[in-house]
Formats: sequence, structure tokens, C-alpha cells
Amino acid sequence: MLRVTLKSLRIASHLIVGLLLPILVAINGRGRWSRENLATWWHRVLLRILDVKLVVRGDRLAGTRVMVANHISWLDIPVVAACEATRFVSKAEVGEWPIIGWLADAAGTFYLRRGSGGTKLLIESIDAHLGHDSIVFFPEGTTTDGSIVLKFQPRLFATAIETRRPVQPIALRFSKAADGTATAPYVGDDVLFDNIMRLLKHGSITAEMIYCDPIDPIGHDRASLAHAAHTAICQAIAPDSIRTPPAREPRSAIAA
Repeated sequence: MLRVTLKSLRIASHLIVGLLLPILVAINGRGRWSRENLATWWHRVLLRILDVKLVVRGDRLAGTRVMVANHISWLDIPVVAACEATRFVSKAEVGEWPIIGWLADAAGTFYLRRGSGGTKLLIESIDAHLGHDSIVFFPEGTTTDGSIVLKFQPRLFATAIETRRPVQPIALRFSKAADGTATAPYVGDDVLFDNIMRLLKHGSITAEMIYCDPIDPIGHDRASLAHAAHTAICQAIAPDSIRTPPAREPRSAIAA
């Protein structure tokens, strides 16, 4: 119990540091620290505090790209961010959440607004960013326990098509704790505080991050590109989730 209490205090202190990151970026007149590099450092420390051991497999594509990953937990973001100086795409509601929203803002998260034209506005906002760095999004749109990979929602794949950046799928999976408890999945009615306490109580786990082969978006529409990325991730961690290729969508649908 003492170990859990001490780790909880370390997490609380580290959250405060995370909320101060925008100030460091603002006073960084000579460009010594970038927002992305500070976020990478912060997430690596968070994983150490949580006793999450990171294993990386596959080949990371050099240069800017659009990365997509299956979604299991809020831990997905620290795992990817610990390896990549990048920014994430999230639903707009996340920016309104206490603490999590502030941290997302500090990390320079791009938000997808609901309604007509939301995807187009997002593409416009990240186009300049893709000139020098990458982005990550989770196309399932929700989390699973990691045993399956849900269908990928295709609309954000327009980002890769419009900017002609390669897509690199990333397969994520987490081990169970030593006592057999699946502590990482954040699904259903799970509460963030309870999930963190479960992680601390049951001890060390391993997060595996697998870089899949990159996909050239040229010649794809959103649906076929989403399917290709989904298939690559399924082949790495969940072959039973592979789906039948979709029908081609109209060209006009890309800008919807």
C-alpha cells in the first residue's frame, strides 16, 4: 500500500510538471526545446513511474508521415509519444476534459470538430505541421480490450491522401500483470482514476509497439487506405479481425 501511495504522489507531481510544459515552450526563445520533444520526455517519465516497460519492434519510417494505431487505453498515447516526437488527433471533447484536456493542449493536440466540414478543417490545420513533423490518430474511434481490432473509420485518412504523406500503421498490445490481471485496457464505464490505481496495485506490465510497413496513399481512397492500415495491424496482433476489402468510394467523398 505504501508503494502505491508513493507512486500516486509521483504521478500527481508529474502531472503538475506536464501542465507547466506550455510555459517552457513559451519562454523557449532560442528554440532549445520543442513542444514535441518535451512531450516525449514527459511521457517516458510517466511510463517509468507507472512501471510500464516499452518494447518496440519493426522499422520506423524516416520523415514525416501519418501514423495510425489500434486503441486499447489512454496508455496508448504515452506509449507512442515516448517513441515519437509527434502530435495527436483527438475528438474535440477531449480538450474540454479537466487535466487530460489541459495536457492534450500542452502537447499541441489537433482536435476534430463534429459536423460538416470538420475533416476538411482538420486537414487544413495540420498541413503545415506535416511539413516538418508527423501526426497520430486512432481510427477505431473507441477502445477495446486488445483482443480484436474494430473497423477503422475512414474519414481521417483523407489527411494522408490530401497531403500525400505515407501512412505507417502501428500495432499496440499490452501484457497482463504478473497475477494475470489485464490492467491496461480502458473500456466501457472504466474511470481514469480507477484504471491508474489498478495499474499501480498490480505491478509491472509490458507495452509492445510494432511498426508495420508504411503504405503509400497514392491510388487509394479513404476506405481502401483505412482497410490497408487495418489489415496491417490485424496481421501483427489480431488476424481474426481482418475484414473484406471495401468497395471504392466516390472521389468527391474525400473532402466530406
